[in-house]
Amino acid sequence: MRALTCAIAASALIAGAPAAAAVDGSASTASPTDAKAWCQAVIDTNTKAGAMKNKRYLSPLSLSPGAWKKVVDAADSGGERLIALAPSSIRTAVKHEIAWFRRIKANHYSNQTPLGSFSLSDNKKITNFERTQCGITFST
Repeated sequence: MRALTCAIAASALIAGAPAAAAVDGSASTASPTDAKAWCQAVIDTNTKAGAMKNKRYLSPLSLSPGAWKKVVDAADSGGERLIALAPSSIRTAVKHEIAWFRRIKANHYSNQTPLGSFSLSDNKKITNFERTQCGITFST
C-alpha cells in the first residue's frame, strides 16, 4: 500500500504525484469503514518504507534508493491485501498500480519501467482518494 514518483509517481500506495491529483468525485462512493482500513494500510506501509511522514508523502525527488526499494517490495508483498482493502471506487486503479510495482521489481527496481495498465487516470483516482478520504498530503 499506491508511495504512488519517477515515471508518474509512486502513487497511491506509495508516493503520489501531487500535480496529478484531480477532483473527480469518485472517492465519495466508499464506505467509511472501507476507506479507513485502506487508508490506514497505505499510511502504515508508506511510513514504514520511509516514503511518508505524518500522513505526508515525501517528495519523490528526496526518496533514497533504499526507500524506493522498500516501497516497491511492500507493494509486491502486500499487494493482494491492499487490493482487497481498496474501496470499490479505486480497486481497479489499485490493481493496476500493484501490477506496475511488480513489474518494477522484476525490472530490478528501475524507475524507467513501463506503466503497462497503470494510467494517469488511475493515478488521479488514487491520489484524489488519498487526499479526500485519507487526509494524506503531498510534498512538491
